[in-house]
Amino acid sequence: MLLIRFSVTLLVIILLADREVCGQNNRFSEHIKNAPIILDPSALSNDSLFNLEGEMNSNFKVLGIGEQSHGTSEFFKARMSLIKSLVKSTGLTKIGLEAPFAEVENLNTYISEGKGDLRQILKSFRLFNYECKEFVDLVENVKLLNGSAKSPLTFFGIDMQTPFQALQNLSESCSANDRATADSIKKLTEYYRLLDNEMYNHSFNKGDFADLLELSDQIFNKLSRDRAACLKKSLVRKSRDNYKQFLLLNNPINSSEAQATLRDSLMAENIINELKPGDKIVILAHNGHVQRTPNAYSKSMGFFLSQRLGAQYQCIALTTSTGFYTAFTPAAGKITDKNPIPVGSAGTFEYEFSKIQKPMFFFKTSTVKKQNGDGALPNKYKLLPFGLTDKPFVSGNLLDDFNYILHIEETFGNQSFYLK
Repeated sequence: MLLIRFSVTLLVIILLADREVCGQNNRFSEHIKNAPIILDPSALSNDSLFNLEGEMNSNFKVLGIGEQSHGTSEFFKARMSLIKSLVKSTGLTKIGLEAPFAEVENLNTYISEGKGDLRQILKSFRLFNYECKEFVDLVENVKLLNGSAKSPLTFFGIDMQTPFQALQNLSESCSANDRATADSIKKLTEYYRLLDNEMYNHSFNKGDFADLLELSDQIFNKLSRDRAACLKKSLVRKSRDNYKQFLLLNNPINSSEAQATLRDSLMAENIINELKPGDKIVILAHNGHVQRTPNAYSKSMGFFLSQRLGAQYQCIALTTSTGFYTAFTPAAGKITDKNPIPVGSAGTFEYEFSKIQKPMFFFKTSTVKKQNGDGALPNKYKLLPFGLTDKPFVSGNLLDDFNYILHIEETFGNQSFYLK
């Protein structure tokens, strides 16, 4: 009898606790409902700008625009609508991409001069998420914007995950004056092609990396002795620096966590170096990179930018509750656009966002924090990496991690060129 009484008492306590948490979360939902700007989802179909006049602080130097997955069609479209809004309201000047610096320079040549094959340029990024109809549409929209803009928008790469275009730029600069250096660069490029899988997975063994580093150091020494011939152009200097970052990132002495932190710190450094007086820059990268706090795995790019720029760095999370996304699907052995987006349960931000019952909305996180006071908050949200994951929800607080949230309730996989 005593055991039964204890069990009943415990059950009542649990139910009361659940009711209290549920009530607190319901209050949070009400605060969310009072905060958002309801957006018209048809804007995504025709790349119309969002009417966010006065809703965003225009006193930023760098604005990170994230995405919850790399393979969501609506996120590409929402970014284009945001870019158009920012061009009108802030005089946006540059767009940074989570892609290698040297390869992205070819994208600017395509936009400004019409040179090159856009699909081949995107293929050179070695990041399949850019090889899709939605990103092509974004590029073409920027090209149209530039046709009537006083100051054309330019792209720049912030990442360092491939060495090929950087090495090619160095080779082309030096070939007329130092054939031996150009030949060494060609040999180094061939080594990387042979070690393509190791490079793609950042998994060089110490012996291979030591050989690559020795040959690279020889090239750097030759370049430093012939600065006038090989390092005159800004593109060449940046290509050299981009390749040095690639080597730093791939050094096998780094643990996976150290590698992640190093990569984000280097991306932040590249953005700071790109920032000139009067610039307004947006960065298109994953939510986990742009958030202003350390992410679930390491210190983030946004964390380093916040340290350097303070309130002049801001960031937007793009989130979704349900639908599908494009990624490599191991069971199918190929890229598919039918990977289900995990649906959040009670205690996740996405679960609370679904209660708004609106297809798309935008809100300032500080407004909700102020309204919510000391009320309970969800403690998890979705973070979908480059591929599929069996742990899609991570611990965190979106209100602390981002300045703004743009939520799209239902989304679909992007139209990858690799779909079959």
